[in-house]
Amino acid sequence: MGGCDREQEQLRLCTSHYGRWRGEVDRGNCAPDQLLAWAATTGPFLQVHQFWCGGLRPVVAHELLLGLQERDRAGLSINPIAVRHAIASIADVNTLCGLDLASLRFGKEKGSSPGRALLGQLQRMVERARRRYEGADPMAGDVWDAAAVGLWAATHRRYDAVKGYVDFRVVRQTWLRTLLVDWARSVRPTIQDLRISLLAFSAASEGLATRPGGGEAPARLGAADMTTAVEAIKKSRKKNGSLRAAATQDKLVRAWFGVLDFARASGLMDDVPGTFSRARHHRVVPVKANEEQAGRALPDIVIHQLDAQLHLVDVTHRGWPKDLSRLFHQTVYAVLRDTGRRLGEVASLKVGCVEQEDDHYQLVYDNHKAKRNGRRLPIPQSTAELITLWEQRRAELPLTERAGPWLFPSALHGSGRGNGHIRADSLSAALRTWVDALPRIDSDVPGSEGQPLPFDRSQITAHAFRHTYAQRHADAGVPVDVLRDLMDHASVNTTMGYYQVTLKRKREAIRTLAPLAVDRTGQAAPLPQTKYEIASVAVPFGNCTEPSNVKAGGGSCPIRFQCSGCTFYHPDPSYLPAIEDHVRDLKSDRETADAIGAADFVLTNIKAQIDSFQEVATTMHDQLAALPDDERQQIEEASKILRKARATTSHKLLPLTVIKQREEDQ
Repeated sequence: MGGCDREQEQLRLCTSHYGRWRGEVDRGNCAPDQLLAWAATTGPFLQVHQFWCGGLRPVVAHELLLGLQERDRAGLSINPIAVRHAIASIADVNTLCGLDLASLRFGKEKGSSPGRALLGQLQRMVERARRRYEGADPMAGDVWDAAAVGLWAATHRRYDAVKGYVDFRVVRQTWLRTLLVDWARSVRPTIQDLRISLLAFSAASEGLATRPGGGEAPARLGAADMTTAVEAIKKSRKKNGSLRAAATQDKLVRAWFGVLDFARASGLMDDVPGTFSRARHHRVVPVKANEEQAGRALPDIVIHQLDAQLHLVDVTHRGWPKDLSRLFHQTVYAVLRDTGRRLGEVASLKVGCVEQEDDHYQLVYDNHKAKRNGRRLPIPQSTAELITLWEQRRAELPLTERAGPWLFPSALHGSGRGNGHIRADSLSAALRTWVDALPRIDSDVPGSEGQPLPFDRSQITAHAFRHTYAQRHADAGVPVDVLRDLMDHASVNTTMGYYQVTLKRKREAIRTLAPLAVDRTGQAAPLPQTKYEIASVAVPFGNCTEPSNVKAGGGSCPIRFQCSGCTFYHPDPSYLPAIEDHVRDLKSDRETADAIGAADFVLTNIKAQIDSFQEVATTMHDQLAALPDDERQQIEEASKILRKARATTSHKLLPLTVIKQREEDQ
């Protein structure tokens, strides 16, 4: 039975033709020759998975089939409806090569956009095949087809780029443009690295254009020209007009000098004077973090709002049921929030990554950054149950062998690209899409009318959850060495960089505790807030106001940190845990000294220190006990903040020398 032109753009039979001919046949009014005559003027009846090229001109039909075969060979999907829309739009076209797709008229059927996109991809494949047939060099000229040159898309995307162009004409100076092209031909960088180098050369070219001669004569270039080029790179702006981050500036400057170093070594710059080279001042100075903005942990109020709006996740994967796509990203969010793992570590989790021992659950993951695999992290039961639920629902997906081992498989796992699991940048993009679409996210800062101000959504990133994880455990009083293990850091200093106390919170805590400072005898000796911050220094058991020690940052105590005998010693309640620990250590030292028969003055000194420190601690406990519950709670919170602030600074040990045993004593 014949079909209808409308069937090219829809999955159902043409109602008018179906009803007409079915009725005529049933009534016996349709002669066979009439039916054959109509069938000869139209296409065949199409099943859901089929399309028909018979109405196309011969060259276009062959080009279309070639493009589809290339697409199939690359492992890319082919949507029959998109193909039908594409065919309908090129019915009167002679060839796809050089065709202006913008001039084509696509049907009004809903969903024709995929057809336009597919036709553009097929056109690029056909034109690329034609250039290969004609023997044309895809790297010839100043404009390269990214899909034709056969370069990897990026270091972490180890497959050839499939779209886009690289236009070297943005580099004004001919010699500089030729140099960059020769570098790209020889080194064959990834498309991403090539675009970065092109961006750097474009900015440098603009800078050189402002110099005498416009930078067109390479033999006349000197140190001043190089400085101008580097400064132009640093001051280059994004498309929206804003300045680039310091890290991006540094990347561009390094790309610029990387290509120039290659050119020098390859003899491509023999005509350029040696003074046109890198100097010590040609670098990007790193921007120090603002103390007020130190730490990137998300406030609890923001986490609660994200949790409450998790049902609004609306990121779908091609071919996946919508509810499975939603559960996929909800699970990813929960793992980021509750484990603090890096995005790449979450993306590469494997099926069966949850281990249970009694009532405790552990997440098994690989630390790619430190190259430590099979790490284990305690996780909440709720997180373990959500991961298990996703594993069960994941079984409903038609996964290939490549995607089989991964907890979070890629939606394109069947295309032959990647290693089967979803990419970290795809997860980051999905998180950004969800967060930007949320109707409201409030901060904990009140506005002029008492209403909370909106939270800066740009701070909600995947890595911010790692900072939040560290801050949450630090606030709970987890020792820094334990937190270091939870974060899987090799150094405590790295861990302490993940949670900070802002200057504002620190000053509020000082304002609360400064009036409660005492002297070495336990008598009240309040410190003015300015003196607490400027004229004192934190030592192991309290604040010290001795001028020489303050000047030395706490490292030059004239009496070797015997604070209990010093008139400059002014502890406050934030030091109570350290004082009580020191008292216990002193008592242990006294027992040891007595056991080894130490001189009386040693025992007397230790006992005097114990009595003095105990008196200080007792006075502070009595002060706190006399306060109302709300004030005592406020002081305890302020004490935690100051202890945390001191923990994030470099730890100064007591200036004691450990003498190694002589070899004959060992």
